[in-house]
Amino acid sequence: MLLRHTWPPLLVACLSPFAWADSFLMTRLQGLPLFNGALKNGGVAPYGTLDLGVNYSQAGGKSTWQMQSGGEWTSKFGLAGRELLGGGWRAEFNLEAGFNANDGTPQVAGAPFNREAWLGLESPQWGALRLGRQLNAGLPLFVDPFGAVNTNSVYSWVGMGAVQTSRGVLPNADLGPGSAQLDSRAGGAVKWMSPRGQGFNVELLQAAEPGRRTPGSRGAMLAHLDGPLFLAASLNQSWQPLPQALGTGAVRNDFYGLAAVYDTGRLVLSTSHTVTIPRRQQNGIARVYTAGAIVAEKRHVYRLSIVYRDTSGARDSDGRSISSAALGLMLGYDYMLSKRTGLYARAGSIRNLGGSTLVLNSQPLPTDALGRPLSGIAPVSAAIGLYHNYF
Repeated sequence: MLLRHTWPPLLVACLSPFAWADSFLMTRLQGLPLFNGALKNGGVAPYGTLDLGVNYSQAGGKSTWQMQSGGEWTSKFGLAGRELLGGGWRAEFNLEAGFNANDGTPQVAGAPFNREAWLGLESPQWGALRLGRQLNAGLPLFVDPFGAVNTNSVYSWVGMGAVQTSRGVLPNADLGPGSAQLDSRAGGAVKWMSPRGQGFNVELLQAAEPGRRTPGSRGAMLAHLDGPLFLAASLNQSWQPLPQALGTGAVRNDFYGLAAVYDTGRLVLSTSHTVTIPRRQQNGIARVYTAGAIVAEKRHVYRLSIVYRDTSGARDSDGRSISSAALGLMLGYDYMLSKRTGLYARAGSIRNLGGSTLVLNSQPLPTDALGRPLSGIAPVSAAIGLYHNYF
């Protein structure tokens, strides 16, 4: 299951250079060479993050302690480059590899640059065209106060529908065969980002990853920035192959999204609504509602995220119709030791309602004698950690 990971690269496209001076979110970009001025005159610059913490997870009486990478930022190494071509044109590229800092292994086996691997051209008049592996055209991940990491974020686990089944954790599995989530990144992608005019800009993306039996994905996002208020609407489609027992076709999944973020520097408020509709007659529909807040006081940062997922037409692992909903809550605190280094603490839980079997921070739910996950379990996760951004 591919969950979303930290949001800074998308912030560059959405906010720069029209961001407001007091924005808290913009302070999160100082480690990115494509934003912080390191490539103002062209060249190549390295950057990255090391993030390690100790995590406690519990689900149905079974608990786990582990050292975990990526509790606040995804541990990564990146290279960004830019060449000034004249007339306002410039060539750019970005290579970014996520890894597990606790043991040094790649975040995704067999994909060294699993986060970013693109080359593009940009001009003030025509916008930016990028080719390669890059972020999809879904809602910006900074809608989540915790950056949509795949560890301490109920936005990731509840919002993305991380459903445990007898076959493992599968995205939106309770909606029926062929259901999926919108992956945060797409390979083999072509993306165009328009210049911003009157506060508006558009992103369009078409992707077809080689070696897959499905048409890939496509999407569009419209964003508007007006002072401290950021608004976005998105429509994306992706195709998921059916299990072989049901044939060789693919199910188109439609993803609709609306989001709003209000950022005064000391206070960030965010909300979003997304709908996932697998276009197969027997499948269900998932609706997700989120609310979040960040309060920043000098070195202290406080975070709150609430996510509610409701389904219609959901089914359990035996194919029986069920009532299924889930409510997730995550609290966080950061203490900034410097602009590059910080300590963090996280605590959160998911309350599974009805037949819901969502997991949190990869902690599996208890199962019955047939390997089916038990419903009504409320997984809990807590973590403390340290990160350092290098650039």
